[in-house]
This record gives sequence, C-alpha cells and structure tokens, in this order.
Amino acid sequence: MSILNRAERTTISTLFQGFERVLGPVGAAKALHLLAPGLFPLWDRAIADAYCLTLGQAGSNGDRYWRFMLIAKQQCLELSWQEPGCKNPLKSIDEYNYCKHTKGWLY
Repeated sequence: MSILNRAERTTISTLFQGFERVLGPVGAAKALHLLAPGLFPLWDRAIADAYCLTLGQAGSNGDRYWRFMLIAKQQCLELSWQEPGCKNPLKSIDEYNYCKHTKGWLY
C-alpha cells in the first residue's frame, strides 16, 4: 500500500464523501481505487460490516473509509512481512476480503 499519512485524514475523508454523494460508498471506493489502486482499498457493505464499520447514509462515510484504509495499511504491512515476495499486498487483501466477506467462500 502506498504511503498513508495521518495528516491526510480530513482530505481523504472529504474526497471520499464527495465521490460518495454521487456514486454511493461502494462506487466511491471503486472510483478512488481506479485513480490510485495502490492507495485506496476496495470495500462493499459486507466488507465494511466485517470490520465493524457499518455504513451510514451516503455522504457520511468518509471517516469510516479512512479507518478502513488504516486497517488495510496494517494488513498490507503484516502480509509484506509474512510473504516478502508478495508484489501487491493491497490487491491480495482486496481479493481476500471479497472472497471471505462478500461471497462467503472462505471460512
């Protein structure tokens, strides 16, 4: 995961909420991920719920997304330490979350 500076919290939360007002919380995450795939993780309602970040009304989830970014950053650091050959830890985390929490394929 790219560098995530805690000083950017307000900027990222505001940016996310702007996208979210138009695209919803899942669409906002997807759009931001397309713009910076090494920084913005993907999520959906099931993934947010799994991390105790249950989504509120569109336009109010910027802080929840920020907290999810911090979780994803920590997971990427742990994965990089456990699997040094992993070239894109955020993508691996995204795929895991989708398979486990969205689809229920992993137990």
